[in-house]
Amino acid sequence: MSASKDLSRETSLYEKRVQWADGFVLVYSICDRASFNAVTKLIQFIKDNLGMDKVPIVIVGNKDLNHRQTVLSEEGRLLALTTACQFYEVTAAENYHSILMVFHRLIDRILASKSSIKRPAGIKGIVKSMSAVFTRK
Repeated sequence: MSASKDLSRETSLYEKRVQWADGFVLVYSICDRASFNAVTKLIQFIKDNLGMDKVPIVIVGNKDLNHRQTVLSEEGRLLALTTACQFYEVTAAENYHSILMVFHRLIDRILASKSSIKRPAGIKGIVKSMSAVFTRK
């Protein structure tokens, strides 16, 4: 199979999996450069190909206490800064509190992004607004 067919199939697979998402948590291991590179590619794919440039994305560097760090914290922060994402570095093996914080912050960003989206008023909203204007004394 050609490389372009592989890319096309991979793109289609990504689209099917993420088209409904309200936000993303993308995790890489600080001990695995390939996982960091994969997160970088996923962010670009989400923003460029899916038209989801406003969807909140959180980048998480997972610390592994038993291995050498190959991805520096500064690299994760720089990626987050250049792609308008949030960044956290956590140690999932030590405690779950930092993981909870990541998800709570993502939910806060999702709710904030949804509330900032102006939806066109339906007929009920228009009638309610008009009623409020004309019933004031």
